[in-house]
This record gives sequence, C-alpha cells and structure tokens, in this order.
Amino acid sequence: MLHFSCDMCGRPLGKERYVARIEVYPAHDPDEIEESDLDADHLEELAELLDHGADLEIDDAEPKQFRFDLCPECHARYVADPLARERLQRMKYSDN
Repeated sequence: MLHFSCDMCGRPLGKERYVARIEVYPAHDPDEIEESDLDADHLEELAELLDHGADLEIDDAEPKQFRFDLCPECHARYVADPLARERLQRMKYSDN
C-alpha cells in the first residue's frame, strides 16, 4: 500500500491530497525570416549536422518536470502564492 506525505510540511496524507505539477522549459519565440535565411543552403547545413551529430552535446534546455503531493493547508498556501513572492518579501535580514 502506498503512503503519501506532504512535500511541504511532511505530514502524512490521507484521502484528501493535492498534486502540484510544474514543467519548466525554454520559451521559443518564432523567428522572423530574413532575406539571408532564404539564400542559405539548408541541405548543406543538415548534412553537416548529420555528419557531426555524434559530437553534439545534449542541450540543457530539455523540459524539467516536478511533482509535489500537498496536504489541504499547504495546497491553499501554494495556490495563493505559487512563486513564494510574499514569503520572500517578509524575510528580514540584519544590517551587519
């Protein structure tokens, strides 16, 4: 039998639990086509990529996915401030 606990406060979860899923990936804005793009030899560029494809490093831009189980109280706090901005503004640092 599976047992769940809240990923924020650590309390054991009963039947009422919430799941927060977050996916982070780089935004891609469509590029504008310029005259130089139309003049480029894309078949040659593709052939070079295929020839040297083994040398390419894996890009760190792959989507990252996170999943959190939350109790009802932590769910309410998370929904009210998902980026924890309010909590970060309340932090006080000394003037040393």
